[in-house]
Amino acid sequence: MLVLGPNSTCDVCLECYTTGVNIAHAISCGHVFCQKCLDHLMQQKCPLCRERFSPRDIRKLHVDRDPSTIAAIDSPSEPVVIAPQIDNESQRLLDDITRIRRAAKSTRFGG
Repeated sequence: MLVLGPNSTCDVCLECYTTGVNIAHAISCGHVFCQKCLDHLMQQKCPLCRERFSPRDIRKLHVDRDPSTIAAIDSPSEPVVIAPQIDNESQRLLDDITRIRRAAKSTRFGG
């Protein structure tokens, strides 16, 4: 879920999303800019990823000014549990990294 908080800014002009021409808008690639910056683009390409977009694909977004809403989204109500198979995979990867580092140290490039 995309969440824009009270201090979110446009990636082009770095101004906070407010009202009028500084309202947040999403384009088809998912990047978000203020209306003012979208209006001033020379081409209909995303300033970040260069993907083309159509003006009909621009969607106005709501910026929630209540910090408690964002805190509720960021804080899950239930604890996060890591499945044992994920924990085992993590340990296997750490072991692989350790083995590779040791092997690299024994070469003329590793130390």
